[in-house]
Amino acid sequence: MNQALPKRAQFHHMKDGTQQDWEIIGAEFFEFRGEVCHRIKNHLMLLEGDCGGFAVDRLTHSLQTATLAHQDGKDEEYVVCALLHDIGDTLGPANHADVAAVLLEPYVSEANYWMVKHHGIFQGYYFFHYLGLDRDSAGAVQGPPALCAHARIY
Repeated sequence: MNQALPKRAQFHHMKDGTQQDWEIIGAEFFEFRGEVCHRIKNHLMLLEGDCGGFAVDRLTHSLQTATLAHQDGKDEEYVVCALLHDIGDTLGPANHADVAAVLLEPYVSEANYWMVKHHGIFQGYYFFHYLGLDRDSAGAVQGPPALCAHARIY
């Protein structure tokens, strides 16, 4: 029952890497990257049960948001952004929109990336003033005019 260990690069400093080392690393990278959707789904499920004081947990909120976007006739990319817009809550509660945006950036349009990145500021219009913050801070955000005027992820 002698199972072979996975191949690994032999260098300990990048300057010493060989063609063979980088072929091994490249193959592992492409396999790992191919499983990103499963890891994102698993991470999204971490939002289940986390209400943060809201009436529903963050997973339910995310599903509701994506459902509303779909019902509103938004395209698939927008719906995915709506589903994942709060996925950063568990890792970056102080900058969750940035975390979600960075995760989505390689896969979505610049407009949808921008929308996810700034959704926290735009939603703040509804509650910032209750927390002693400026509810009009969204006006200071520079971006595509149509998105600034209508930016919302439900």
